[in-house]
Amino acid sequence: MKRKWLFLILVGLLVSVLQIDMHQSFAEDDILNEESGNEMPEEQPEIMQDIQERLIEVGSGALSGTYSTGATGQTIITMTYTYTPTLDLSLGGQPMIVMQLPPEIANQINGSTAKQQSFLSVLTGTVTLPAALVGSVSYNIHDTTRNFTLAYSSAYNSVYVTFPTNVVSLLGLSRWAVSFSFDVALLYQNGITIPPASNGVNYPIKGTFGSSTDGLNIINLVLGNVSKSGVIALPSMSVGTGVPIVTAPVLNSPLLNLQTAVNGKIQQVQNSNYTYTVQLTITRSDGTSAPIVVSNIPVDASGNFSTTLASALQFGDSVSALVNAQSKTNSNYIQSPSAAPLAVSWPIQPVTTVSATAGTSQLSGNAVQTTAGTYQVALQINGGTVYTTPLNANGSFQFSNLPMFNGGETVNLSVQGLSSRTGSVLVTSTSYNQTVPYLAPTISVVQTIERLNAQGIWEAAPSAVTGQTVRYTLTTTLTNQPATWSQQMLKAYIPNGIIQLSPVSLTRISSTGVQTPVLGTQLLTDSNLNMQYWYYQNSLAVNNFTQPNTSFKLQYTGVVAQNMTGQSLPFSSIVGGADGGGTAITPQNNASSVPVGDGTLRFVQSPNQISFKSIPVPSKTTIYSPSVVDTSLIVADGRVAKSQWHLYVRENQPMKSTTTNKTINQAFVYRKNGQDSTITAIASEAYAYTSPNNNNVVISWNQQNGVFLNLTPSININVNESYTAQLQWILSDAPL
Repeated sequence: MKRKWLFLILVGLLVSVLQIDMHQSFAEDDILNEESGNEMPEEQPEIMQDIQERLIEVGSGALSGTYSTGATGQTIITMTYTYTPTLDLSLGGQPMIVMQLPPEIANQINGSTAKQQSFLSVLTGTVTLPAALVGSVSYNIHDTTRNFTLAYSSAYNSVYVTFPTNVVSLLGLSRWAVSFSFDVALLYQNGITIPPASNGVNYPIKGTFGSSTDGLNIINLVLGNVSKSGVIALPSMSVGTGVPIVTAPVLNSPLLNLQTAVNGKIQQVQNSNYTYTVQLTITRSDGTSAPIVVSNIPVDASGNFSTTLASALQFGDSVSALVNAQSKTNSNYIQSPSAAPLAVSWPIQPVTTVSATAGTSQLSGNAVQTTAGTYQVALQINGGTVYTTPLNANGSFQFSNLPMFNGGETVNLSVQGLSSRTGSVLVTSTSYNQTVPYLAPTISVVQTIERLNAQGIWEAAPSAVTGQTVRYTLTTTLTNQPATWSQQMLKAYIPNGIIQLSPVSLTRISSTGVQTPVLGTQLLTDSNLNMQYWYYQNSLAVNNFTQPNTSFKLQYTGVVAQNMTGQSLPFSSIVGGADGGGTAITPQNNASSVPVGDGTLRFVQSPNQISFKSIPVPSKTTIYSPSVVDTSLIVADGRVAKSQWHLYVRENQPMKSTTTNKTINQAFVYRKNGQDSTITAIASEAYAYTSPNNNNVVISWNQQNGVFLNLTPSININVNESYTAQLQWILSDAPL
């Protein structure tokens, strides 16, 4: 009893040491094998050497993995682990042997209790345990009457056998062992397909002996000679020729968002002894459920299969498929490897057109989609706040109530696909970028020609007269918002008929009426038109017009030249510039004109001939009225400042015979309002008047007014003789 008690203490110490070193690799495990001897490195503490030396004396394990070929060429694998003690021992729990399968096999049965049971059921082999007198005895691995159990652990990829408690070992004769074999073809017919070795060379295995109190984790610990690693020295395992080969199916691609129909084709000729179906496994990307398995999808004679899912696929989900070939005569079935998962795609089209106008708070556009789904459009302005709006079924969208666009903003838009399950964004299109166009400035151009009237007041000039002072004003106003008028350009042409030109003034008038003089206007010459013009060009951004109702007023004066009578006085201008982005606007050409009248006091017309016909030789002084006056006497006063004007008449040549030298002096009188005045060589006033306007003044010829012939009997007057005379009319703006 003292010896057994000491051993139990050593076991406890051993576990503590192993927990410290549990992350050592298999290569380090192999250091502690039967061939390494019992010596420990000298530098290890004495207590550690004592524990490991005593452990080695307890016993040793042996692991083997062999293979053979069956009748139809299939691979048959045998795994054997044997533990042989070197002294009597008593464990704290039930002894167990744990054999770890290659991960290539374990991965095919983990997660499926049915496949694990199928795997255990096809095993053949024996379980060996100590027995009194005979040392050890072996039983069929499936014997249920000997108090040992056969089980599988998914956590450790292991087949393990748990032995009865308190089995006493007879040193040198007894041993514990498990040996099992499996037919790869038989596994294949139970839905378990073993892929080639992942390293391309062999399948790794492990085996160990321990106690149930240690747990199955003992397979991962280093227990000196007890734990063994090995390989099944095959790059792959064959199912032979006795069973049909079933390969993974192909799913028709692509799988699209909200698709419910899934179809594809199997990749082998169907064996008439089997019924073929397809199983789908749908993994949802959003983790809203465990993988969904859709089984027993029929396969038609051509190998095609199709099914309609109960709920639609969503972008990011993945679908894998495998083929089940069920024997028509027994329960055997063959399951293909699972096809590589096919991800559900969502081809999303970007925004193609955008319309945004400065001065508005709306943006619209189009992004036509070809795949079903719920879409929204995301908008970011100048890298700031992100706005979203639904995408309509026809591909149109519109944002409202945005911050008002001023022009020049960068808008970034993308189309987002939303989850039909959670509403979250699943996929985003490529970006569409555009700069909001600047609003073209609307410029009001007003050209005004004014004249200086007699009172010295400027007034609108429907016309002008020669010698009159006129004023030209060009007013240009930005009228729309939020437009910017930059690089403003003004050209105001000076008519050739203007003299005494004044300097120009250019004033900037703010929207609130504040006036600021502007420098930089130049007087240039247009060689093509042979005209001078005032020119201004703004080159500084600080002087741009950004507020509506901001104006330029360009103004100058001049005098109408005398040679402009009867012509038009033109006013032409060109206004140009650019928008807020520097894009040139279409120049505005403007033209107007006013007629020019004579600005002098003048005769419009006067009679060329006054005739007195069939005049008898007078016997006494007689006054005769003219028989013919060819035209009226008309005077016009075009002067800006009107004053009384006077019409005078004088005898320039006295009445004289056309055939002799007979002369009659002072033969004419001018009758004004019935009063006669003799017309002599000295001018006398015939008429006085102040014109209210520039209109013609017609001087009346009647019995009370005009030129009359006043004859007195004279030897110079002969019968049947003609006489001529010449009168001179004088128009004066002042009394003579």
